[in-house]
Amino acid sequence: MNEWKYFIILGFSIPLGLGREPFKPSDGSLPFLVYFSSRYRGLCVGTLVSRTAVITAAVCITDATHRAPDTRPINVVTGATYRHPRRGIRVQVNKILIPKLSNATGERAYMIQKSPAILLLARKVPDVLAEIPQRPIEVDYKGEEVLSLHEECLMAGWHFFYKGDKIYPVHKFLLQRNIRVQYLIIVKKSLWCNTISLKFQKAMSNLGYNGQFDSAVSLCVRDPSREAQPCHGMYGAPLICRGKAVAMLMSPDAQWSNCTGHSNLVQVFSSSHIRTFMQCVSSLFEPEFDTNWEVLKKNLENGNDDHQFDYLPDLYDRMLYGESSSEEV
Repeated sequence: MNEWKYFIILGFSIPLGLGREPFKPSDGSLPFLVYFSSRYRGLCVGTLVSRTAVITAAVCITDATHRAPDTRPINVVTGATYRHPRRGIRVQVNKILIPKLSNATGERAYMIQKSPAILLLARKVPDVLAEIPQRPIEVDYKGEEVLSLHEECLMAGWHFFYKGDKIYPVHKFLLQRNIRVQYLIIVKKSLWCNTISLKFQKAMSNLGYNGQFDSAVSLCVRDPSREAQPCHGMYGAPLICRGKAVAMLMSPDAQWSNCTGHSNLVQVFSSSHIRTFMQCVSSLFEPEFDTNWEVLKKNLENGNDDHQFDYLPDLYDRMLYGESSSEEV
């Protein structure tokens, strides 16, 4: 579990999280996570809200410059957290739900960047077939959890940008095979996410968006130890706080050029601009149990001391890529 130090200032005890690098969680401790290949974003993460419905980022299934929906099939990989063609169970998506989008490219781009999407699966995977039986997690779409600064949350996925890594040309990166979990804390946006906010605004302006930028729809999270941060291949990754999914990594534009900043903007599920949509789709949410936050964190680390990489860090910075190649290790 994370280590903490306490400083006494004017009679108040203030915890400062020391954090640590992302680690491999124990098997079966994240039964709500799935992943899938995206036409627009490579690899995307999804979160089960029922045994036949997944919430992910809208950027994974649509794009501001493509008005017509992508009709190619999407197969969600369930029941395994180790990425391999022969691991997990692939379930086809038969319907996709997203908020209503504007016909104007700029407005459409802004809404897509800050919106979730719901993927309805063709079938329920029986427990007997899965290495990790599927179990949905509760989504805080009503904003019932009032989070405070320096509150500890976690994020899981298949890519974290580690201290000392390099950003390669044409956005080449290495994905982990095993899933990783990282503890993050909520911090002041103006202090730690100002660079990302400005880059995001510029990216949206370049796409023709001239409206107001609502800062209330997002949270700023960071690794207090500056070891690593969620990065490429983490689109749709949920932010789990107090045992509930409260936010998601939805807007990649401008995030990934700031991979060395160790901070991320995550979009809140209870945001006013998607409130109507979330209330509409909430009838699909079927969490099967109340996730105890302390028990969840304990289960993540139960019996796991494997913090090894799925690739060799010593070779990471020496790997070269061709313009048409995107090899994974």
